[in-house]
Amino acid sequence: MRIIIVEDEAVTRRWVRKKIEELDINYHVTGEFVNGKQALEYCREHEVEVVFTDIRMAVMDGLEFLDRLKNERIAQPYKVILSAYDEFHYARQAIKAGANEFILKPEITKEGMKTTLEEAKRFLEKSRTKDSKAACGSEPERRRITMEKLLETGTTEQQREEVLRGLENRGIALKEEGIVLLSISLSGEEKGDAALEVAELFMQEEHISGICASIEEGEYLLLYNPSLHMDREVFSGKLEALLRHNLGTEVYIGISVKKDGFHHLRDMLRQARMARENRTFFRLPGIWRYDAMTVNSGSGHGDLYYAVEMREILAAVEKNDFESAEEKMKGILEDIEGRIVLPPAYVKALCIEILSSCIRKARTYALTAAEVEEVRRTEMMFCERFRTLQDLKNWTYAGMAELRRICEIKSSLNQYSGPVRDIIGYVKQNYTQKISLEQVSSLVHLNKSYVSVLFKKETGEKFSDFLLRVRLEESRRLLGATRKSIQEIAGMAGFPDAAYFSRAFKERYGKSPMEYRKGI
Repeated sequence: MRIIIVEDEAVTRRWVRKKIEELDINYHVTGEFVNGKQALEYCREHEVEVVFTDIRMAVMDGLEFLDRLKNERIAQPYKVILSAYDEFHYARQAIKAGANEFILKPEITKEGMKTTLEEAKRFLEKSRTKDSKAACGSEPERRRITMEKLLETGTTEQQREEVLRGLENRGIALKEEGIVLLSISLSGEEKGDAALEVAELFMQEEHISGICASIEEGEYLLLYNPSLHMDREVFSGKLEALLRHNLGTEVYIGISVKKDGFHHLRDMLRQARMARENRTFFRLPGIWRYDAMTVNSGSGHGDLYYAVEMREILAAVEKNDFESAEEKMKGILEDIEGRIVLPPAYVKALCIEILSSCIRKARTYALTAAEVEEVRRTEMMFCERFRTLQDLKNWTYAGMAELRRICEIKSSLNQYSGPVRDIIGYVKQNYTQKISLEQVSSLVHLNKSYVSVLFKKETGEKFSDFLLRVRLEESRRLLGATRKSIQEIAGMAGFPDAAYFSRAFKERYGKSPMEYRKGI
C-alpha cells in the first residue's frame, strides 16, 4: 500500500511513519511533504493509495489540498486528516473536501493506525472491485454500477473512457455530445426489473443509444443521446406512455437540460430529480422538464410568484392581524395547485417564510415553557421533506393556527384586567376540559356574578360565548389539519358530543363540519 504524509512538523511526520511501518512490510510511505502544494504535484505523477494530511500548513493547507485533489482526474486515495483538538471544528469542511477519516494527533498509536489502514484497505478494495462486479454480475447490476461510475465526481477521464468502452462492447455507443438524463419513479408496488426492460426495448426499437439503471429504491435513471427525429420531450412522453400501459402504473418522469460532457452529470441528476419531484409533489403523473420550472411570475416587473401577497401577509402578521394573514395564506396555497411550473422547494420556502414571521412575532412575547416548546417544534419541521403539496399545506395550516393561537392569547391579555387575563389564559389552555363560570370565578377569587359582568364589559362577549368560540376555532383548525372523524374532533375540542358540536358549528359558520371540510 503506497502512503504519503503531508505535515509541516518533522517530529509528527516521523512519528506517523514509524507507527505505519511497524505494522506491516506491505505498508510503504513513499513520500513526505511539508505542504499541500508539494503533495498535490506528487499525486499527479505517482499512484497514491492513502494520504495522511495535517490541516494548518503554509503555502497550501490540508483542506485546500484535499479539495483540489478531489477534482484531479486520478484514482482517488483514502484520505485521513491528522487533527489537533482545537482543529476538530474543521470536520465539516474536511468532509466536503473528501476526507474519509480523522485521527487526533495525541491519539496516534500503533493499534489506532492499524484500524485506520485496515479501513483504507477495505475502501480501496471496494473501489477496485466495482468494475469487476459490473463485468460478472447480472445485467441490471452491471447497468447500476456503470451508471454509478459515470455519476461519481471522483471518476477520472481514463476510468470514464473504460466505462464507455464497456458500453460499446455491449452495443451502446453513448457519446458526450448532447446527453440527457431522466429520473423516473412509479407509483404502487415495486415492479422489479420490468421498467428497465421496457426502457431498454424502447431505446432499441427507436435506435437510440442509452442506458437505464435502478439507482435508489423506487428511482430509475436513464441516460441517452436524443436522436434528430425525437427530441427529449417526445422521447420521454412515449416512454411514459409505454411504462404506464405495460406496467399498469402511474409514471413520473423528470427531464434534465441537454448538455455536452459527462462532467455535467451530477448537475443533470439534480435537475432531473427536481423536475420529477415537481410531478410527485403536485400528484400529477407524467413528464416535466427542468427548464420549464420557474419562480418568476412573468408579470414584466421581475417579481417572483406571490411577492405582493407575501408582503401583505408579513405586514398583517406584524400588526397581529392573523385573520387576514391566514386568509391570504390559504389563498396562495389554493392557487399554487394550478402552478405546476413552481419548484416544490420554492413553495416550501414561501410557507417557511410565513411561519417564520409568525415565530418572530410569538417570540416578542413572554412565552410559557409549553409555548416555547410548541414554537420550537414548528421550527424544527422546517427541515422536514414534504412529498406532496397536500402534506405541506396540512403542516402549514396547523403551524399557522398554533402560532396564531399563542400570539392572540399574548396580545389579548395586555388589553384586560388581571382577573380577565387569567380567565382567558386558563380557557385557552384547558378548553378540552369541562369548564364553568363558577370554576373560573373560584380561580380568580371573585364572585360569580361580578366575574360575569366584568368579563362581558371588557371582552364584549359573555363567558359562555367566549368558551364556545375558542372550542369552535380549534375544531375548525382540526378539520383542516387532520383526517380525524367528527366524533374525535368534537372530543378534542372540548364538546360533550358530536351532535352538539355539529349544531354549534353550523350556527357559527353556516356549514356542517363535514361540509366545511369538503370545501377546504
